[in-house]
Amino acid sequence: MASPRHTNAPLSDYPASLRLALTSLASPDRVEHVPLSQSGGRILAEAIVADRDYPPFHRATMDGYALRSADVGRVDTFCVVGMVAAGSADRPRLAPGEAVRIATGAPLPPDADAVIPHELSDRSEPVRFAVSSISPWENIHRRSADARAGDSLLEPGTRLGAQHMGILATVGCTSVPVHPRPRVAVLTSGDEVLPPDAARVLDHQIRNSGQSMLAMLVHAMGGELGLTAHLPDQQHATNLAVSDALSSCDVLVTIGGISAGERDCFHAAFQTAGVEPLLRGAAIQPGKPIFVGRAGPSTRAVRIVGLPGNPVSVLATAHLFLWPIIRTLSGVSARLPWTTVRLARETTPNRRRQAFRPATWNRQTGEAQVLDWAGSGDLIHTAAADGLLVLPVQDGPVVAGTSLDFLPWCWAV
Repeated sequence: MASPRHTNAPLSDYPASLRLALTSLASPDRVEHVPLSQSGGRILAEAIVADRDYPPFHRATMDGYALRSADVGRVDTFCVVGMVAAGSADRPRLAPGEAVRIATGAPLPPDADAVIPHELSDRSEPVRFAVSSISPWENIHRRSADARAGDSLLEPGTRLGAQHMGILATVGCTSVPVHPRPRVAVLTSGDEVLPPDAARVLDHQIRNSGQSMLAMLVHAMGGELGLTAHLPDQQHATNLAVSDALSSCDVLVTIGGISAGERDCFHAAFQTAGVEPLLRGAAIQPGKPIFVGRAGPSTRAVRIVGLPGNPVSVLATAHLFLWPIIRTLSGVSARLPWTTVRLARETTPNRRRQAFRPATWNRQTGEAQVLDWAGSGDLIHTAAADGLLVLPVQDGPVVAGTSLDFLPWCWAV
């Protein structure tokens, strides 16, 4: 299996205004505490330290006999003076030539410094061993070998997986400090756009695919979906909806209505709401009309991401622009999981704009292939796609075997 090389490109190639949009995001300072059972997948907000030494005692790593290592080879038979089970607080003292039976995980008696497994004994009483020597601390997990009291075990910014939840339980952290998920509002627009459950759709109308995609994308990117609404192409209604959304979210995402047409209402609504533009348009395909802005004081600013209306543009630009913003507000790096792949089949790039094309990715071979498409309105062709492949801006075709950057879909990483 080919091992893909992870890279930060092409984030460094984004327009300077987008880099400003990302770097101007303050690290989140809000903290909420959630029950341990609900902390999986959340972003840790504070360091977790060891409440005591780990392990807190010298513990046997296998079933056998605990004894003094110096006695082995000098004593023929050992008197068995007791048994120490896992969880036992009774640890007998040992005189020279004595041993105790001990279970895996049990605390070591104070005079012992090694364990001989049952397999190397005759399991009699007194017991004989089939070894003539043993090193001190053999088959012992020594106290504080894993961590000392006060050591940092988990750092802020950690996305909590199963092993992290186990560590939290180990140190008794049942109320876990995490960053709140960014609250994301989604406004879609267009008189021609109908809800997905519309029974009658005329030839000039379409169902609302963008809102459904955004609901899933926001969750996969680490956000929490809040207000969602669809707006007619009316300026007053758009102004009111934008104002209401900005008062209740950390990120406002809009779909459509950001081009230069007479019925594109979001730019005027943003201006009325005092939104500061950070990015207006980018030389990319799809998604040229992309908008990024902010509203409110810098420490608590709402981020606005205006996505184009075509569905493939929504899918692509949400990954490229919305995902790093949600990641930053969640307490993790804005860096996306770009991977270097090889182009499987020659393809034609855009001569003027950097193309981010839906593509398949063979993880076994490390190859990616651009899918044939009919433009940014052709959502159907993305059904088999695994992510976005970045094509260089050039006149001629991109030949097979070329190394390119690939971004897997956010729900697949």
